[in-house]
Amino acid sequence: MRKFRIILIIIILTVGAVICAVRWNVWFGNPPEPQWTGDTIDYRFETFGQDTVSGFEYNGISWEDVRQPDTFQILLFGDVHNSLSHAQWQAVGDRHPQADCYAQLGDMVERGYFYYNQQLYHDLQGTAFDSLPIINVPGNHEYRKGIRRILPDYWMTTFQHPQNGPLDFKGTTYYVDFNQVRFIAINTNGLQRLRDFTRVNTWVKNVIHDAGDRFVIVIMHHPVHSCGVGRTNVSVYATFKRALQGADLIFAGHDHNYSRRLPYVNTNAATKSYLHKLSKKDTRVGSGLQWYEDIAVYGDTLRMRTRLVDSGELYDEVYIVRHDTGKQIIDRAGGWDEIIETPQKYVNSDKRKVRAFKSRREKRLSKSKEN
Repeated sequence: MRKFRIILIIIILTVGAVICAVRWNVWFGNPPEPQWTGDTIDYRFETFGQDTVSGFEYNGISWEDVRQPDTFQILLFGDVHNSLSHAQWQAVGDRHPQADCYAQLGDMVERGYFYYNQQLYHDLQGTAFDSLPIINVPGNHEYRKGIRRILPDYWMTTFQHPQNGPLDFKGTTYYVDFNQVRFIAINTNGLQRLRDFTRVNTWVKNVIHDAGDRFVIVIMHHPVHSCGVGRTNVSVYATFKRALQGADLIFAGHDHNYSRRLPYVNTNAATKSYLHKLSKKDTRVGSGLQWYEDIAVYGDTLRMRTRLVDSGELYDEVYIVRHDTGKQIIDRAGGWDEIIETPQKYVNSDKRKVRAFKSRREKRLSKSKEN
């Protein structure tokens, strides 16, 4: 019996080693040419963890916009995966010359290699995003996968965010205060132990409660309500569904589709797309396109506009207006056509999940035309 247990343990360890080796090769093996040069990254993004930030002044409590104090405008991008070209970054920046900063929901690079980071810097250089400060979180593609997920040191060096987050998450989970808005960034990829979930859960509830009369905008990589087929993250749902109550907008990526179910918005700026759940609970959906959000806060109003990356065309528009009696939601996109494309790799597939998606797609589009 003892010999059998030893053999079983050896088999389990061997299989585990093979799996780790395969994952290591997939995630960390050398990328195709051209490979990176050197072993350091000198580029550093401007963040609100620094002492000075372009266009802002810190009054000891929050960052004040010195250029346009009455209106705060931020551009937000979901997953990028190195798929936005220099021309696309340039075009988006040119459309919004009054943007104060930008946010990104993780998976900004395709993999955590130096080469992909260098490609990102090359694509950003010379555009507005070369100088705009950023608020972002790491995605699963920034992490190195092995027995445990590890965030490379150079991510922390490149993005020096505020150190006001919970223990073990400082610099990756944090908040930034502006006069009108509290931005809360949550690193969902670093949640690997039970204490991580409970610690971050408590921290999130506290920082939302302490936001005062500011609008609260949350960014995270994994969504609470997934809009991708088979991509639900139960632990993220259980951890944040109640903790995020009180937030005005909650943005997530990861699913490579678009869905709005306020306060939740899932968005995607990458060329990659997956099958969409097309849930009836989602007020507005989209699939197969690249989007970004143009968010503005002025007075008691928060405006979110979702636009197509290439053209800047409006795809969604929502206003959140605060009154003495509560919040008013104004949906300007009611009746607008939805674009739901079948991801290319599933076009000729006859798998059950693909057939189910196509059936839901036809029903949704037909209902949209009727309305």
